[in-house]
Amino acid sequence: MKINLFVFALLVINLSKVSSVAQTPHRLKAANIFSNNMVLQRDVNIPIWGWGLPQSKVEIQLGSSKTVVLSGNEGKWITYLPAQKAGGPYNIKIYQNKDTITISNVLVGDVWLASGQSNMGWQLDWGVNNKEEEIKNSTNANIRFFTVADDLNNKPQLDVSGGQWVESNPKTSPQFSALAYFFARDLQKELQVPIGIIHSSWGGTKIESWISAEVLKTHPEYADLMASQMRDTTNLENEYEDFNRQNAIRDSIIKISDIGIKQKVFAIGYDDSKWKSIKLPAKLSQAGVKKFYGYCWFRKSIAIPEKDTKEDLILNFGEATSENICYVNGVEVQRLNNQITLRIYARYGVGGFDNKPAMMYAESTNKKFKSTLTGSWKYNETIEPKTPLWIEKYNIPTYIYNAKIAPLLPYALKGIIWYQGETNDKNASLYKDLFPMLINDWRIRFRQSYLPFVYGQLSSYGSKDINPEKSQIAIVRDAQLQALKLPNMAMVVNIDLGTDGDVHFKNKQECGLRFAMAALDIAYRNDQSFVTPTFKSAKVEGTKIRITFSENTLGFKVKENKAIKGFSIKASNGKFVWAKAKIEGNEILVWNDEIKKPSAVRYNWGNNPDGNLLNMNNLPVSPFKTD
Repeated sequence: MKINLFVFALLVINLSKVSSVAQTPHRLKAANIFSNNMVLQRDVNIPIWGWGLPQSKVEIQLGSSKTVVLSGNEGKWITYLPAQKAGGPYNIKIYQNKDTITISNVLVGDVWLASGQSNMGWQLDWGVNNKEEEIKNSTNANIRFFTVADDLNNKPQLDVSGGQWVESNPKTSPQFSALAYFFARDLQKELQVPIGIIHSSWGGTKIESWISAEVLKTHPEYADLMASQMRDTTNLENEYEDFNRQNAIRDSIIKISDIGIKQKVFAIGYDDSKWKSIKLPAKLSQAGVKKFYGYCWFRKSIAIPEKDTKEDLILNFGEATSENICYVNGVEVQRLNNQITLRIYARYGVGGFDNKPAMMYAESTNKKFKSTLTGSWKYNETIEPKTPLWIEKYNIPTYIYNAKIAPLLPYALKGIIWYQGETNDKNASLYKDLFPMLINDWRIRFRQSYLPFVYGQLSSYGSKDINPEKSQIAIVRDAQLQALKLPNMAMVVNIDLGTDGDVHFKNKQECGLRFAMAALDIAYRNDQSFVTPTFKSAKVEGTKIRITFSENTLGFKVKENKAIKGFSIKASNGKFVWAKAKIEGNEILVWNDEIKKPSAVRYNWGNNPDGNLLNMNNLPVSPFKTD
């Protein structure tokens, strides 16, 4: 009998308060963000800063424009070059006494800050649609990237720890943020001016990591922590090095972790009586195994009727973490009672099986035998050598802001693009407070109170929603929707892009195009050419509920002309059930024949819903709720 194994892997206000970083005493230096190949923002006064001799004249020249500034007592200097039209290339020369710095191949155009977590950080060479072709055709000297080096600190830093401006070409583009690259490509094609991207993201990060302490302390949830952190005079300048050192130790241990294989814990007669029990599906953390990063072994026996033992068997474990090994009876299925043994690689302190029970089963290929793989399993996370605990230092509030945003202030920008929120599913209810705090925080610190802010609403991912269910991800999406109430905002709906359940959807081209369309609308044309269909009001009409939308919706259609999906309606018992829906102009009528007194409607409310409602520009309708 053969075994077909299906295991799916589900696998960013006061500048005088910024602390100093070590600078070479009395040597002229510009901040690291100012380097060869850079792009400066057009049509605004251009800030430029650095360090040198204290109380000494610094002269900066860009083309025919010159400016002079006196450095401060500690050698810090900052000045503004006069506004420039799009163009270049230019050289910037900076003089102080006998020191001279030349920054060459400088363009003037539009600069966008791209930030967030892994869907913004996802590199072009990590896997996007038509990856090889996209990289091959990426040569464009008018698209340039500065990728901010990862770093962590408990205090705001004056300079980024690394990074350089590079032109887009097949040698450099593979390391670009795919989303930001496609955004820049479409924007540059439309505007025909240089586009600079300052890319500062970090996968798996919570939004709290990206907000300044001065602002985060105003939230009751973080007030005490921020007060303590701001009182602490320690400057953790080696925090990132320590983080990487622990990771290297852990990786070296995991690489040689084969004790379970040598002990043959997968053998039929292996004694697992002292192993602990866990009811699957579940994460290891739900069983009290916290911050674990390494291999965990699982064992379970299932009975197969004798008549079905000659059939091939499919084992489906749903979504489990990656790099797994499965044993059945040590080798293959030939017995009535079969011992299944799994070695699961638990990463980032998560590990285990995070899926619906229906996704875990053993089934014969002729469909005559099927057995659930849920319920009690034996597990042991102590077989392999112990590794350092997984500590998410990058998710300590403010740490990434301090090292990857504060040093960029006050670089002149055209706008910000942002994709983040998946990691805030554990405190989703706070996102409605934290997201506006970040937006206002950054706008103030970049000294542009209405700086255009384009952000992505989270895509669908994970197991398909069989029934209407509660969803923390849906709460985050709703908080993102509410942020449209702030001025000069645009939201890119991505609910239709996560077609395979992978949180890292591959169609970054479409996502980047939507970001570019949104940016063109709010930062350039302001003609509402990019419209996100958003919920406005709901009215009960007998056994049905009528939904109205923002006035500029442009009408609706259904993807592939199929029946409308994704709507649910609230029954008298308080539960939501799937509903029918009908388009009536710019309104949607929703009902369920069994529900006589409906009270609320939700659309695409779940982790991985299948709603298919579009506006006439083929843009998906944002998930929403009326309750």
